[in-house]
This record gives sequence, C-alpha cells and structure tokens, in this order.
Amino acid sequence: MLSFRELTCQDKGIHTQYYQASPVHYAEYSFFCLWGWSHAYPVEIAETGGALCWFRSGGPLPGMFGPIGNWDAVTDWDAELSHFKPGDVIYDVPAKVREILAGRSNLRFTEDRDQHEYVYAVKDMIALKGKAYAHKRNRVRAFLDGYEWDYYPITPVDFASIMDFQERWRARRMLTMTQEEADSLADEDEAIQKAFDRWSDFGLIGGMLKVDEEIVAYTIAQELDPQNLDVMFEKAVPEYAGSYQAINYMFLKEQGSGYTWVNREEDMGEPGLREAKMSYNPAFMLEKFQMEIL
Repeated sequence: MLSFRELTCQDKGIHTQYYQASPVHYAEYSFFCLWGWSHAYPVEIAETGGALCWFRSGGPLPGMFGPIGNWDAVTDWDAELSHFKPGDVIYDVPAKVREILAGRSNLRFTEDRDQHEYVYAVKDMIALKGKAYAHKRNRVRAFLDGYEWDYYPITPVDFASIMDFQERWRARRMLTMTQEEADSLADEDEAIQKAFDRWSDFGLIGGMLKVDEEIVAYTIAQELDPQNLDVMFEKAVPEYAGSYQAINYMFLKEQGSGYTWVNREEDMGEPGLREAKMSYNPAFMLEKFQMEIL
C-alpha cells in the first residue's frame, strides 16, 4: 500500500520533478493548486518508488487521485497498481493514463466531464476574430470604449488593495448565495492570500483593470510550463459592462502573449460556468477519468 504523508511547502522540489516529467501538465496537479487549497482540501502525497506520484485528499471531497510523473516511462504498471485494492477508486486520472491502461479486465474507467480542464489558444483569445468571437469582441469594446480605464500588472504593493476588492466582490455575492457557496468563497479568499504570501516563490503573475483609480477586475495566473499558462483566479465587477471579457483579453494581450495555450481549469459541473467557458471556444479539453479497481 502507498505511504501517504501531508503535502507541505517542503515537498515543492519533489513535486516539481514528477510534474515536469509528466507528458501533459494538468492545472489541477500544479503544486500551487494542490497546496494553495489544502486548508479546504487537505492533500497527502505518496511516491511509489517508480516513475509516479499519487495523492489523497481529505475534506469535503475525500479520495485518491493522480498520478503525476512520466507515465510513458512506466515499465511495470502491475507494480504501480499493486498499491491499490479492489474497490479503490482513483479520481481525476489523466486521459493518457487511461489510454495506457485501457483493456485491463481489473480496471473500470468512467469519464468525469465536470473535471475536464478547458484549454484555449492564446492567439485566438487575443485576436477574437470571426463570427464565433463576435459577442466577446463587442463586450471587450463596450468596456474599452465605455470607460476611462488603465491596466496594470499586479505587484506586491497591490496585494492589500486586491484583497479589499475581493471582500467587496464577495459581499455583493453574499446577498444571493447559499451558505455552501459562501464557505467556498471564503476558502477562495484564503487561497488568494496564500498566493500573495508566496507570490515570488511560485512565480505568479497577474493584472488588474482600474477605472477612476479603483480596481474593477483582476486576474492571477501561473506558468505550468513554457507553453502553458493557468488562470487560477479572475474577478470583475459586473456593473461595468464587459469587465470580465476585458480583463481576460487585456491580461493575455499584455502578459500572456508569449504562451501558446491558456488553461482556464474545470467547470465543476456548474451550468453557468460551463456555458461561460464553452463560449470562448476551447481548442481542446484535458480529460479526466475515474479509475475503479475491480
């Protein structure tokens, strides 16, 4: 059986070795996405002694998930799978791992559409050309032409102001949300604060839009690899027409143009979020599966 231990910041170096060796870099498996939310979803890590590393989560969504590492280099999958017993379910298994293991009679795979990650071509998100992007272009223009705005990259001197903005943004939402949704946003606030606390350690970047020197939108992102950028947090004041589309556009134009792909993570099965992510015409999805040991 696997020997799990609590994931801490001291594991960043070990995690990086496995993550960089992974043929595909899922946003969910980046170190910040694992550690940054560990206050809400405690994460444990386990190495098999081979090419792979697996995880286990506590909190409201308990279970095993993974792996990261060079899936193509595993020569003995029987040894890797021997760490699991019949009845175990491993969540968020990457599509390539499922492809490698397809056909084994002791495994059953189920697609988990809610956890698929949306990946877009950066050049398309900046150009917004063609009929498919007509609505997005109009929304971006509504903001850029309708307000006296400024765009700024986020620096440490802006952290307190962004947390103040986040508090005001959450207060608006509190009027119509459930307690579960409120708790989830409180968890998000803590993750954002952890991002600011370790901003330089994780090489995070971000940008914000201001109108009359007041923040009306911001984005926080991380580099997954030299080709892939992951947008982790993005908020805007909806009273400013086109603010969400404008921060998406301006951030990639000003700070993301050097990347090929931008990952905007999963929709978690939320209908509104799915509609919004699909409306940007993803180039492809990073699929995930549940793997049950029979």
